[in-house]
Amino acid sequence: MDMRRFVAPAAVGVVVAIVFGAWGFTTRHSATPDVVEGWAMPNAHGTAISLHDSNDTRAGNSHIVTGASWASRDGLWHDGADGPTCIGTDTATKTRVRLGIVDVEPGEEGNGGPRVVWLRCLA
Repeated sequence: MDMRRFVAPAAVGVVVAIVFGAWGFTTRHSATPDVVEGWAMPNAHGTAISLHDSNDTRAGNSHIVTGASWASRDGLWHDGADGPTCIGTDTATKTRVRLGIVDVEPGEEGNGGPRVVWLRCLA
């Protein structure tokens, strides 16, 4: 068997693997969220919160929480499809929470700004 017939296809395969590996490495995205704690007051649907620094009702920062992974007080994690039920829907009730927030850069297909990626209800 002539080994020279296999050298060219093998070399092409190695080059293709290197190119795809480099492409995958350079186009990979990751983000480290900023972690903040505060008192969350939900909207009537439990899909958004107003986050406050202290246990009062002064104006806070508003965040959409639907879609964010969340953990209840027992530490069990849930996907965010229905929103975090641990914050409830009573607009007068405050819940102590910790949030992971990433800042998304605007692109051609969407808006930028801070996004809650996870929420943990604290005891």
